[in-house]
Amino acid sequence: MKKIAFRLCVAFVCVCAAYSLSGCVYEPPKPPLTQLQLRQLQSRSYENREMVTAMRAVINALLDEGFIIKNADKDLGFVQASKDVDIGGGGQVFADFGGFFGNNQARFRNSSSIDCSGTLTTVGRSTNVRLIFQQRILDNFGVPMSIDLIEDPVFYQNIFTKIDKSLFLERESLVGR
Repeated sequence: MKKIAFRLCVAFVCVCAAYSLSGCVYEPPKPPLTQLQLRQLQSRSYENREMVTAMRAVINALLDEGFIIKNADKDLGFVQASKDVDIGGGGQVFADFGGFFGNNQARFRNSSSIDCSGTLTTVGRSTNVRLIFQQRILDNFGVPMSIDLIEDPVFYQNIFTKIDKSLFLERESLVGR
């Protein structure tokens, strides 16, 4: 009787393990982008555009995306902006056992902050724009859990599309200056 119960337990564990592993799909990690690939992702050149016009377009695109402009200097060609997002108390919970946060208080992702730094440089009659975005995930205590450079091509394409539209609207005098 003991042998049968043992065999049933082993069979049950094997079936459970096989079932849980059958849903797992291994996806190899993507190789990191090279410095040149990152710059290409973050940069765009605008032909026949003055720096002030391009800077206005960058600022308008960032504002359209919900960013708050923290600093802008047309002489240096520098723009700095940030956007805070409340991601709520859901998501992954991390326990802290007696450390900085007290005894056994749960930590969880609470908010996200996206920071943008941009440079605009004039090259002949063109203006080159480079925008760098960084996302910071904060826990419910306001402590950073992760800080990552945004490397999503779709994210950058969305911002540069908004800049393109802003430049078009200004060129066609469809919006006030």
